[in-house]
Amino acid sequence: MPGKELNPAYFFCSDDGIYFSQDKKTTMLLRQLIIPITSLFVLSACGGGSSSEGNDTYPSSYLQFYNGSSNSATTTLTLTDSDEVESTLGSAAFGDATALTTVDTETYDLAFTYTDKSGDVQTVLEDQVSMKTSQKTVLFMVDNYEAPKLLNLSFLRDDGLDDQFKVYFANLLAENKTMDLYISSSTEDFDDADFVATVGQNAFSEAVTFDIGSYILYLTDSGSKEVVLQSPVYSFSYETEYILALRDNAGPLKRKIALDVIGNTTTVYPLEDVNSNAQFRVYNSLNDLDPAQIYAGSTNGTPVFADVAADTLTSYVEIPHGDYRVTLTANEGSSQIPNGLLTLNQGQSKSLIFYRDENDQPTVMSVTDSATPQVYDFVFNVVNVIPDFENVSIYFVPPGKTMETTLYYISSINDATSASITLPLDSYRVLLVRKDLNNNKTLLAQTDEIEFIQGSSYLLVAEKDPDTETGYKISLQY
Repeated sequence: MPGKELNPAYFFCSDDGIYFSQDKKTTMLLRQLIIPITSLFVLSACGGGSSSEGNDTYPSSYLQFYNGSSNSATTTLTLTDSDEVESTLGSAAFGDATALTTVDTETYDLAFTYTDKSGDVQTVLEDQVSMKTSQKTVLFMVDNYEAPKLLNLSFLRDDGLDDQFKVYFANLLAENKTMDLYISSSTEDFDDADFVATVGQNAFSEAVTFDIGSYILYLTDSGSKEVVLQSPVYSFSYETEYILALRDNAGPLKRKIALDVIGNTTTVYPLEDVNSNAQFRVYNSLNDLDPAQIYAGSTNGTPVFADVAADTLTSYVEIPHGDYRVTLTANEGSSQIPNGLLTLNQGQSKSLIFYRDENDQPTVMSVTDSATPQVYDFVFNVVNVIPDFENVSIYFVPPGKTMETTLYYISSINDATSASITLPLDSYRVLLVRKDLNNNKTLLAQTDEIEFIQGSSYLLVAEKDPDTETGYKISLQY
């Protein structure tokens, strides 16, 4: 049977728990705990190796915040101590975490906030946390951002790890599902994988200990042997505690789930299913190649996108991940852009932009689209395909502001390149500006006020257009 259960014949006792020894090098701490959570919940790691008084290796208290609310804004955590002194721990967008921060050992009031489109700070959640010596606490904000919940995973940091690491499994799915976690070495498959833990919604497992090395992780529904997520090989390189946070996916590709690896830094490593698809869409900036047919692979079959009009952004099409030769044909096949390369990794969303380069030759470029929720914050690509100038500037002007007072702009973007912009939910006028060496400005194009639509994945293209008064235009579509 795939996914081997642990054999109790291999149990032995240790100062820091019950361990299991295998023929292979993996050593596993078996004490598993499944505890449903309805509000603020503390899970303390057990084991005789770390006393409640702490240890000399980790003499302080350690705090981290992870944003697991899939429709949230970038959220800031502020701490207020017993002397009413405020400090900011950091900010995290969905699927991200703050760095692990050393704090004094005491009780703090917590305020989770975001900045709205008017620039006002809004509080979405308040709570408290009590910190202890040698204790690491990770605060998880989950559920709908209109009424989020706070989960608390607290444990004593282990100073006895010897070429080992510990794993906690966190189930942050919005759906009330219980999930099983399995693990194998990097050279094995699910048939050789070992069961790690079963965890219900908004719950954590106890720590499980392994030898440092490279592993593959597998997720199944509770009691099932059908894998719903198989991670790529991941190297656990440090003698520390890792948290594997199972969460819903956001972004344009409606994937089911993702598994985030949370360590002691602000970098969170999302592990996508190695078998998941990817998707892409196309923007046709070629006025003379209208309509266009776009192929991924052979041009003998059916085009992925048929009859794409100029100045049109298509919807996404989902295809298997991989490397593709992309071809655009038009004018009944007499005109084409052959041999473009599109690489789509697991779970990726990309946009292809067909345009004319500085030599007036049709070509193509690709950009990777954001996987963020696009609800309170919009993260999207801005593409410049105007070859007439070395670079241009682009300003996003909300109501009541001007180009000189707006906080949202790209000061310089070169021809045939892209840049990412993050905008809070609002409406904006978009200005395309050229600056000369003396900083004199020329307005090349502007839009009417555009109200951004929640959940939409935008793409902005600055391009030439002979039909406008200035010869240039801005295309902002989703």
